[in-house]
Amino acid sequence: MQKTDWKTIGLLGVMYVLFLGNFGLYFCARLPLVLHVLIGIAAIHCSFTIWHEAIHGTVSENAAVNDAAGILGMFPYMLTPYYTGKWIHLMHHKNLNLPEDPNTLYTDGPFRTLYQRYPRAATALKRIIKNREFPAHEVLADRIFRIGVAGVFLALIFTGNFAALFWLWLVPLGFAKIIMDWYINYIPHVGLPADRYKGTRILDIAWLTPLVFFHNYHAIHHLWPTRPWHTYKSIFDEKRTMLKEHGVPIETSLAGLSYDPQFQAV
Repeated sequence: MQKTDWKTIGLLGVMYVLFLGNFGLYFCARLPLVLHVLIGIAAIHCSFTIWHEAIHGTVSENAAVNDAAGILGMFPYMLTPYYTGKWIHLMHHKNLNLPEDPNTLYTDGPFRTLYQRYPRAATALKRIIKNREFPAHEVLADRIFRIGVAGVFLALIFTGNFAALFWLWLVPLGFAKIIMDWYINYIPHVGLPADRYKGTRILDIAWLTPLVFFHNYHAIHHLWPTRPWHTYKSIFDEKRTMLKEHGVPIETSLAGLSYDPQFQAV
């Protein structure tokens, strides 16, 4: 029997209950608008962990099941098709903190201006993938993904439900992206060198762990990328001495963190 990570599959289910249920409530038992936005943020916040796990093949040993989970997990995030996102993310692992690292688009300025760099990131993405030849099935899957997202958008717009699209998907996506970029793309890497051990920091902060699905132990992922998200803390506890010996930056408070791209962990 092929192994499946049911915690990630469960998170996929939670995401869609929140995401689709939010639309159901909006049309059938409308809540205050701010609650709908918060539910949308919570749903899309789950997205990264799901497609990220699929990218590293940890959802299932069955490749079809694994990639299906990744595609479904990516859909509410909808900014990048799954296979394109996979290739870009693996480039980040291969070129950690080097000029070729796509992630440097997020870390080459203060966090407060991150949103201003999003257009440049989109332009760079087009340039990065322009000459990349993807397998035919990946091209087809990404094309269907784009058509599916566009189809849902058009259906909502032409049925007079642009407000639902805006408040339940687009606005939550904007907030969720900033949140996810902070704990995935920015604070784990900003100001750190291109080094296997010293290039990713850990935020060993207990209350933060469940809020960001263990990604505050991001250095664990870079060192052991095929270990599931929910094992990061136990690996950190087991490997703490080794991590310190190799100079992995370990922070225990958010208060001492800087949002300056020149920030270096103490």
